[in-house]
Parts: sequence; structure tokens; C-alpha cells
Amino acid sequence: MSIIKKQIEAYQENFLENLGTPEGTFQNNLETQYLRFSRLIKFFRLEQENTIHDIGCGICDMYKYFKSINLKNFIYSGTEIVPEMVNYGKEKYKDIKIFNQDILKIDDSIKYDYLVLSGVFNLPGKTDRKEWKEFCFKMIDKMFELCNKAISFNFLTTNGTFQAPELFYLDPTEVFNYCLKKHSRFVVLDNNYPLYEFTITVYNAKEMEKEFDSKPFKKYFKNNNE
Repeated sequence: MSIIKKQIEAYQENFLENLGTPEGTFQNNLETQYLRFSRLIKFFRLEQENTIHDIGCGICDMYKYFKSINLKNFIYSGTEIVPEMVNYGKEKYKDIKIFNQDILKIDDSIKYDYLVLSGVFNLPGKTDRKEWKEFCFKMIDKMFELCNKAISFNFLTTNGTFQAPELFYLDPTEVFNYCLKKHSRFVVLDNNYPLYEFTITVYNAKEMEKEFDSKPFKKYFKNNNE
């Protein structure tokens, strides 16, 4: 059975049992869920209109969060593999696009300004841990291929926390270094909030160069090959 099929199996039953609640997508409560969302967009530049694509969007709770904080100037869309979640989201939010698809199969010519992913890497289900880790990093790679500006995602942390056997944890420095070497030197590791997790934000170097487009900063982008 493929990883995607295993993931659908892992989420489907729980969703149907807890329809329309944070627990339906394995969230503890609304407060921690919204804190998690706030950290994912903390380092995004959202002053002008941007496209934001939510990977593993579930029932589009992140879109609901954006509305709750009165976020302006964004076009939200989402990708989800569980058909029941897709149908629920489409019925609830008729003004947004939700795609029932595997992100790894998306054409690289499709671009979004920002891509976000929350909680997707936490529950490997029946997948071997080594295989799951490789899958997670492939997902990160794909997200970066599809972004114009930046990506943001989270993992459960191995640093000083209780580790549930059914969940997946990583060392924050390992993920930070992977992104730094593979994708961009403009990486933010956010480990400064109460949840047992961390958030990584990775900026496209070309986008960073646009932001710092003045003479004093030119020398810092001479080796920008992205």
C-alpha cells in the first residue's frame, strides 16, 4: 500500500467520527490550532496580495483562521488527499479552491507565492519511520519547487518532550540544516512557543534579493544562483 493510501486510511475514520471539529483532524483544541497557524505565517510578508496554498488543508481551518484575524490581500487554496475532507471543505467554503490531489504529482509550472503545511508530518500511520522521513523531506522539496516567495511547515520536536509511539518527531537542527543546504540560506527556525513542536520558514533567495534591493545589500546576493 502506498504512503498516500495509508494516510487516507489513518485520517478518514477519525474525521468521520469527529466531523467538523478540531479533533477530526487530530488537533487538540482551537487555541493550540490557531497558535500553530499564527507561527506558520509569522515571517511571511503579507502587506500586498499573495496566493497562499495550504498543503494537507483538511477542512480549511487555516482559511477560517485567516478570516478570524481579518487577514487581507490573500487568495487561499488548498490540497487534501482525504475525499470526505475535500467535500466538507467545498461545501463549507464555496469561494475557495480545494484540490483532491497528491502534492508530489503537481506540475512544477504551477506556482504559489506561499505554501504552508501544518501537522501533516506528525502521523506516519503504518509507514516505516525511515520511509516516512524520506517522504517528509520530499514534500518539503516539492513545496519549495512550487513557491515564488517562501514555504512554512512544522514538525513535532525531539527536544525534551514526551514522545508518543504513534507520532513522528525530528530534531529541529536537522530540518534547519537540510533546508539551509538544499534550498536557501534564508531559513527561520521558530522554536519559541509552548507547543512541543517547531516551525520552519524558508525564503526563496530571489525574493529576498527583491526585498533588499539597494546598494548596501548588493554584495550579499552576488552568489545567488537560485
